[in-house]
Amino acid sequence: MTKNTKRLLFGVIAVAVLGGTYAALLLHPAEEEADSVPSEELVSMDTADLASVQVTLRDGSSFTMTTSSDDSGTSYTMSGASEDDYSESLMQGLMDAACDISARPIEETCSDPEKYGLSAEDDTNTLVITDTDGTAVTLTIGLSGELGTYCSTNGGTAVYLLDSDTAETLTQAQSYYRNLTVLGGYYSLSDELKSLTIDHMDDGTTVTLSARDTSDMDSDVAQAYSKYVFTAPLSCDADDDELSTGLLSGLQSGLTAQSIVEDNPSDLSRYGLDDPTRIELAASSLDAAILIGDETDDGGIYVMKEGGKTVYLCTASDYSFLEEDWNDWRSTNLLPCALSEVDKITVTQGDETHTVDITHVEADENESDDADDDTATLDGADMTDDALEQFFLAITSVNYTRLIDDPQDAAASATVTLTMNDGSTRSLAFTKGGSREYLVSVDGGAYAYGVPQDDLTSILDALTTGA
Repeated sequence: MTKNTKRLLFGVIAVAVLGGTYAALLLHPAEEEADSVPSEELVSMDTADLASVQVTLRDGSSFTMTTSSDDSGTSYTMSGASEDDYSESLMQGLMDAACDISARPIEETCSDPEKYGLSAEDDTNTLVITDTDGTAVTLTIGLSGELGTYCSTNGGTAVYLLDSDTAETLTQAQSYYRNLTVLGGYYSLSDELKSLTIDHMDDGTTVTLSARDTSDMDSDVAQAYSKYVFTAPLSCDADDDELSTGLLSGLQSGLTAQSIVEDNPSDLSRYGLDDPTRIELAASSLDAAILIGDETDDGGIYVMKEGGKTVYLCTASDYSFLEEDWNDWRSTNLLPCALSEVDKITVTQGDETHTVDITHVEADENESDDADDDTATLDGADMTDDALEQFFLAITSVNYTRLIDDPQDAAASATVTLTMNDGSTRSLAFTKGGSREYLVSVDGGAYAYGVPQDDLTSILDALTTGA
């Protein structure tokens, strides 16, 4: 390559670079200068003074949000929509942003608004922000540059550079504000749930559970029992941890949808909602049911509130608890109770019967201490506190390791019977099962539970220690 050719090539490159720089300056004519210019307030008002925001997007769609305030606070509504259709928290985000809009001036008097996407012929996003006195500010939003988004106010010739994040907040589509909570609001199942019925699990089982009523229980008694109890298909205690991390955790997540599929569907069979799984919930301020339909090929599942108008797309894995065995949520403990509930414990093995009589001394009657006190005798002889504690712990620690598929009646080789303060009885009956296992009957039922041999051994050993 000759020297003249090289010079010519370098000259072409230099012209190209300068031309590109010039073109960039034409496209973003004053962004660099604006970056160092203080922002100006385009809208500044208290949220309590805001009456409405009308949003018209460049695609021609339009919607209006309004506010209302009283002693209880400020609420937000989407005009023409029912109360639960849209999320108040999301609407509040727009309203808060609309009350405080600042931008950097680009041109005080712009003769060519087209280069900012702000001419009358351009498709723009427009917000009309109106206060409670009726005064309105019209914000027109045009093209985006490297440092922000161009805008103007009230049809004026001044052009401003608006922060792009603010511009995005102000120009969300109406669908962005839709309420994706299937029940129309958030409910904490772990704190508020009173009852729940699943009709039905994938295996056809209908499951019903409720929060235990502890209103008449002393604190020590309440602590001896699970928070939840099942009433169907069997009456039994729940394993609170398994229930919370399985069913309740999945359902809690599943009550918030990914998106809205359809409002006012004419054909529910398209979503498998003509013959759905039904989950009924009751909480402190809720009495409703949701319907679970078909799964989609991409990991979604159709869900609808019973009596509602909207089909939601939720995450199918949140509803995987429907595939589980409800027995996994049961407490394995066969005889939960508190010592303060028990008057007498009888243990029968073969021809021998041993009786533990328990005396409860309330704190206000206890001369030696300011706490409740329990004393006991075993076959008429005093038991030590430690012996009573170990004996009772052994009884209330009997946990099944397996459920018997076809439980049968059998003769008991040992029986533990608790006579409660109210005169009722509760019992465990043991009969030999496998080589290191007993089968257990609870309260006279069939021998439906397999427990380790050591569970009965611990009870009998504790009796011997207390003698």
